[in-house]
Amino acid sequence: MTNISIDTVFKTANLARIDLSEEEAKQLQEDLGNILNLFSTLNREEISSLPALGHPLEYSQPLRDDVAQNRDLAAVIERNAPLAEDGFITVPKVIQH
Repeated sequence: MTNISIDTVFKTANLARIDLSEEEAKQLQEDLGNILNLFSTLNREEISSLPALGHPLEYSQPLRDDVAQNRDLAAVIERNAPLAEDGFITVPKVIQH
């Protein structure tokens, strides 16, 4: 069992600028101990011989065909712009002389 001292909990809370009561610190000490125990359980398993997974489930991703499309979106973009002139989007001037 991984055990975190109550002093470590208070020092960490102080660094994080968190005020803890004694009761809250004891609860946090227990919770952090449980989290670290979970990680130590995961570290015990031998996984070096397992193949790498792209996804934990055996599903394949449906993919669409990669086909180039020639679309002129300038008119759509210009229509959505707040201000546009002669095919260009107009923006307020930000640099003063």
